[in-house]
Amino acid sequence: MKSKKIRTQERQQKTLKKPGLPPGTLVFTGKRKVDQITMKVTLFNEDEVYTETFSGGNVDRIKHGSRMTWIDVTGIHDVSVIEAFGRKYDINHLLLEDILDVDQIPKYIDLDNANFLTFQSFNYDRENVSIVKEQISIFFNDHVILSFQEDASDTFRPIYERIENSKSRFRSRKPDYLAYALMDLTVDKYMEAIQYFEDRIDEFELKIEKDPNKELKQDIFKFRRIFLTFLKSITPIQEAIIKFKSSGSEAIHGETRVYLADLLDHTLQVVNLADTYNEMIYVLYDLFHAEINYRSNNVIRTLTVISTIFIPLTFIVGIYGMNFRFMPELEWYYGYPAVWIFMIVFTVVTLIYFKVKRWL
Repeated sequence: MKSKKIRTQERQQKTLKKPGLPPGTLVFTGKRKVDQITMKVTLFNEDEVYTETFSGGNVDRIKHGSRMTWIDVTGIHDVSVIEAFGRKYDINHLLLEDILDVDQIPKYIDLDNANFLTFQSFNYDRENVSIVKEQISIFFNDHVILSFQEDASDTFRPIYERIENSKSRFRSRKPDYLAYALMDLTVDKYMEAIQYFEDRIDEFELKIEKDPNKELKQDIFKFRRIFLTFLKSITPIQEAIIKFKSSGSEAIHGETRVYLADLLDHTLQVVNLADTYNEMIYVLYDLFHAEINYRSNNVIRTLTVISTIFIPLTFIVGIYGMNFRFMPELEWYYGYPAVWIFMIVFTVVTLIYFKVKRWL
């Protein structure tokens, strides 16, 4: 009852689009994960890096220069701020709608003068031993790149470290390479999530062998729902990378296409592993029910052995418990010990027989 109540509350916190709304209607469909929207603006070239962070969603404060500009937006719950980005950078309302809809299927869209990407990120929270999902959207042209994420996590920290490294060639890259790097980082985190799922499957196998109870069955069911969300999100990303790689946009350079081909191989590896683990999760259900049946069979077999032994003994006791007047054995001096000896010998012989037949 408690888990059902929690799931109901989560559904109530999530905003759903009303049917019949015209295309391009901006509705945030997720759950608010930060208090206010922050924008981290990074301007960099081969010689220097400049970083400034704004809070409150004042898009007009963002300034550009001759250097490449990366605007990392954390928090997408404020529709007016996202719409302000659309006006400033000429982002179509249909794309803004995709940014605000946190359950979007991964996709790439070639806009001729710009490019748009959206995909799901799965971060392994080692402290809470769980998987945290968030949607990432990227809009870029030849000079500017905007990234939108739901939560104030350290998802992009490795990218910032590479930019701050003066010896890194990252500073000479264009926005298309930064978009690739963000996707590559996301796929690397997929591998961490895959490791988490593998560990959990092994853990469930051990628990099933030890104690297959009702709570364990519910845990497996919840785990399967989380995994199916992961599988549903990573499978379409292959098509998005293929479209990204084969796009004719002038903002995508030849060197980046080589890296995208390598990224596609890594993604295919993740998808293949996910398909394998998906089958293993289904096997968990079979293993659970097989263990339950095995234990039930053991109980039934034990009861059958007990019944097989005691039914003849009960029959003997029942006969001599009858109140007939003429029963010769009742007058026999050794009758009582003889019956006991017979019953003990019968029990021992029966147990030895069951042991030889390996029924015990």
